[in-house]
Parts: sequence; structure tokens; C-alpha cells
Amino acid sequence: MPEHNALLCILIVEDNPADLFVLEGLLLKTRLPIGQIVKAKSNEEADLLLKKEKPNLILLDLSLPDSVGIESFKHINNIAPNIPIIVLTGLSDMDMALETMAAGAQDYLVKAEFDEKLLSKSIQYSIERKRNLENTRVSNERYNIVVKATNDAVWEMNLADQTVLWVGDNFKKTFGYDLVDVYVDANDWIYKIHPEDRDRVQQSITDAYSKSGSPYWKEEYRFLKSNGQYAYVLDRGYIIYENDQPIRMIGAMQDITERKENAEMILLSEKRYRSLFYYNPMAIFIWDLQSHQILEVNDMAEKEYGYTRDEFVQLTLWDLRTPDNFGKLKLFIEHIASSVEMDSGGTWEHITKTGERIFMNIFSHRIRYNGKDAVMAIAQNVTGKLLLEKKLEEERLIKQKEIAEAVINTQENERHDISRELHDNVNQQLTVAMMYIASAEKKQQPGSDLLRQSADFILHAIEEIRRLSKGLVTPLIKDFGLVKAIESVLEDLSAVNDMKIDFVSDTFFEDDIHYDFKLSIFRIVQEQVNNVLKHSGATELKIDLGRNNNSIYLSIYDNGVGFDLAVQKKGIGLYNITSRVELFNGTISIHTAPTSGCAMHMSFPITQDIMRH
Repeated sequence: MPEHNALLCILIVEDNPADLFVLEGLLLKTRLPIGQIVKAKSNEEADLLLKKEKPNLILLDLSLPDSVGIESFKHINNIAPNIPIIVLTGLSDMDMALETMAAGAQDYLVKAEFDEKLLSKSIQYSIERKRNLENTRVSNERYNIVVKATNDAVWEMNLADQTVLWVGDNFKKTFGYDLVDVYVDANDWIYKIHPEDRDRVQQSITDAYSKSGSPYWKEEYRFLKSNGQYAYVLDRGYIIYENDQPIRMIGAMQDITERKENAEMILLSEKRYRSLFYYNPMAIFIWDLQSHQILEVNDMAEKEYGYTRDEFVQLTLWDLRTPDNFGKLKLFIEHIASSVEMDSGGTWEHITKTGERIFMNIFSHRIRYNGKDAVMAIAQNVTGKLLLEKKLEEERLIKQKEIAEAVINTQENERHDISRELHDNVNQQLTVAMMYIASAEKKQQPGSDLLRQSADFILHAIEEIRRLSKGLVTPLIKDFGLVKAIESVLEDLSAVNDMKIDFVSDTFFEDDIHYDFKLSIFRIVQEQVNNVLKHSGATELKIDLGRNNNSIYLSIYDNGVGFDLAVQKKGIGLYNITSRVELFNGTISIHTAPTSGCAMHMSFPITQDIMRH
């Protein structure tokens, strides 16, 4: 279509020279901005011209050499459907002219019955009408494309006669009713609205065009489908006014059942989650991964820690920790912030509002909370359990100490009894035997080898028994102290062995130490020295006995063949040593391996069990 004030190009399809001459003359008399007039005598010539030219208007005679009547119009209209056509006809062809109008012609003129004014008016009207029809066609085409592109059921309501037009086939696709581009009574739509929603929807429509003054309307409601089920719909409408009066509503109905059900599921899930969160039997709190601020807590957290929810959200994670746990907490935060693993667990010592220390077994999980990176911590109070375990462990250690003490006391008593028996009985009998041998030697000839050898054996036995008796009762500890007793053992060892022995006790003083502890240290040294002598093949032995402000320590080292600790750990010798160490709350570490010697280190905290009462 030409722009306003643009020069017009007009095609005349006319085979009668006289009619063509008159028509050209009238065109020139009009005040229309005609720039070009092209002429054709037949449909064939018109076809050729239309391939080259794009006229703004066609003046068409229905009686042509190669076509007559309505067929002439259809031929030209098919070739140039977007160009307005005015049909030229005689009085006898009036019916034919009206038929072409129905087929799409913009106007008709009866030959010899119009002047330049009527021609001008008809041309302007035809061009404008064609332009409007084309705009309407394009608009409808776009509208139909939009209808097809969306799943919405598009409708139009005539407010005057209360009818509804369901546009396109989306209404059928969505709700199952066989209504495509047809009008129905508005009540048919209203009755399909769920009874619980019907009055609300009707009232909202009435209010929309009678009270609000806004052209927009929107409602959610349930709409009955052809299968008897209700769908949740979101319905939007636009009200068209004419002279300030509402005449039509155009709208689109969208099926939101799935979205609605999903939203309800989410709400239900959130409700269940909140119930699970707030009423969980374990304490739960959520904290910000960046600021470490506590964001939310449940009821059990309030109960366990003594803070209200309002007080909790003013705290950070650090406020629940003891200062000696700050380093551990810093490492934990760095780990959970950077780790791919989003879960972490462990037992923590916390402090409550009253300052009480509690132990919480905590499982932490990374989450998103209100748009923030956060951690949800689920905490179980295990204070009672840990205290009970500690008490049971203390009772076990006490019982173990009592058993070890009883065993050691029994061993010492047995040693004392054996020593006394050896000294008072066996040695006495051997002494009497020596007296008999001495008497016999006087009666025999000098140089009796048999009696002399017997006397030597008995003397050796007496000395050995004295040595054993001395080792069993250790009288030197009470008389001269622990250091002297150890030195005595090492002197006896040096007398019969070439081993290099080094005993260091410069930092050890024992005047305030209980005898039982000194006896245990002596027995440990005695036991390990015997082990070294019997099994190690060592050439060097070093013993270090010392004391500082907090502890007493004993180290025994040899350069012998060593042993497999896993094999020898259950031996009676190591068991005796370990039992004596544990009796006084000491610790022992043994470093050894085959061909690598043995280093044994023991440390005892200075307690009332060690000190003299």
C-alpha cells in the first residue's frame, strides 16, 4: 500500500478503446497524485505487466478477450492478492459486480455512471480499505501464530450478549472440549468453574469492569475438564472499552495444575522439613560459612545451650567453643569451606549460656540457606555418655592397678619368703655340711681331693644363695636408697661380664619418694638388665634415671640384637615392666627391631602415689 501523498501507479485492464479513453480522462481530472498509468487489454498482458510493475490500484473490466466475468477477477486477484481492485461493469452486470465484491474486490463502478469525483472517492476508499484489510490480515496471522505458539486457551467474551469465543484448538487440547473457534454461552464457562471458586471469579470479573477502572483482570481457579477432573488455571483478561463502556474481554487461560501441585508439594515438603528441623530430638543449628554467624536453631538447641532463638542469632560459632578449641575450629572451617566433601563429623566440646562445658557429637552438612553458603550442624549431647565412659575407664584403671599392686605385693612377699628360706634354712644346712666336711678332713689324710672339692662346691652354693637372697629382698633400698641399689646390681653384673655399663642419675633425688615406687623402679631395672644379659648379646648398656619439676623418668638402652615387639609384647618380662609402670600412672615407649638394639623410655607424673605421705 502507498504511503500518504506518494505518487500512485494505476493499472487499467480494458480492451475497449473508447472506455479506456474516457477512464484516462477522468483519472487526470481527479486531484489524486497519479504518477503513472499503465494499460493492458487482456489478462495475459496484465500478467506480464504485474511481473514488472507493482501498481497501487487495478481498474478491471470483467469482459476481456481471454476471460469473462468472475473468472477475470479471480485470475488477477490470484496474481496480485495484495493490490486493491475496482471492478468496471455495465448495468447488465450488476449481479456479477456484487459477486466480485464478495470474492474480495474493494469496489465496483458502473460504466458511464460515474464522474471524476466518484472515481476519486472510490480509488481512495479502495486503497484505504485494502490497507486496513491487509493490516487486519497480518494482525490476525500474528494472532493465530501466537495462539499456536502458546498452550494457553485464548478466548474472547462479548459483554453485551454474554457469549464466549474459544479461539483456536488450544481449548480442546488443554481441557478436552470439542470447541474450536466457536461461540458459547458465558454461563457454559461459568458452570465449569469449581463451585467453591465460582462466586469469587464471577464477582472479580464484575468488579474488574465496573469498579476498578483498570483494563486488566487476573484470577486463579479450578476448571472442569471433559474427563471430569479439575485443572488449576491462571486466567488473564484485558477489557476493551468503547465510549467508556466495557464491550469485550480478551483473555488467555493457562493450565497451571502441575505447577500448582509442585508448589503444594514444595509447601508440604517445607512444612515437613520445618517440623523435622524445629522438633528434632537432636540440637540443630545453621551457621553462615562466611561470617560464622548463627542463622537459625531448633527447639532442642535452645534447651541444650540455654539460649533463646533471638539470643542465638546474635552469636557466632566461636561463642559456643572453649578458647582451647579455637585452633581446631579454625582448621575445621577451612576444611569444610574448601573440601569437595560437603559432610563432616566429630565430637566437640561446647560451652552453654551458663558456662557449663558439654560434649556434642556433631554431623555438619553444607547447604544453601536464604541465598547464603551455610552449614547445618546436627548435634547430639554425649556428655553423659563420655562421663560414664570416663568413669568406667577410671574404675577399670583403678581395678587394674589394684590387681597389679596385689600381684607385685605377692611377688615381693614370695621373694621375701624365698630369700628367708634360702638364708635361714638352706644356708644353715649347707653351713652344717661344711662343718662336717671340715671335721672329716681332720680325720682323713691330708690332700683328700674329694673332700676339698665338696667344700668348694658348698662354699660356691652358699655365695650364690646369698646373692639370690640379696636380689630378692633388696635391703639396700631401705638402707642406702634406690640409686645405690641399682649401682649394686650393676656392680655385680660388671664383675661377671665385660659389658660396658653407664648409669646416669645426676638429676635424681629420692628423699621424698615413697618406698613402693622406688622398689618398682628397681624391679624394672632388674627385669630389663636380666633380659639384656640373657637375650640381647649387647656390649653396651646405658641407664638414665632423672627427675624434673613434673615427672620422674627412666631410660634403658642396649645395643644388642633387639627383638620383634609384636612377638615379645605378650612376654611375662615386658608384662611385669608395663604393669609396674601403669601402677603409678606412667607411660612407656619401646623402640626396637631385630638387629637394632632396644631403647625403653618411661615417664611418671609426680603424684601423691609416688611421694611420701
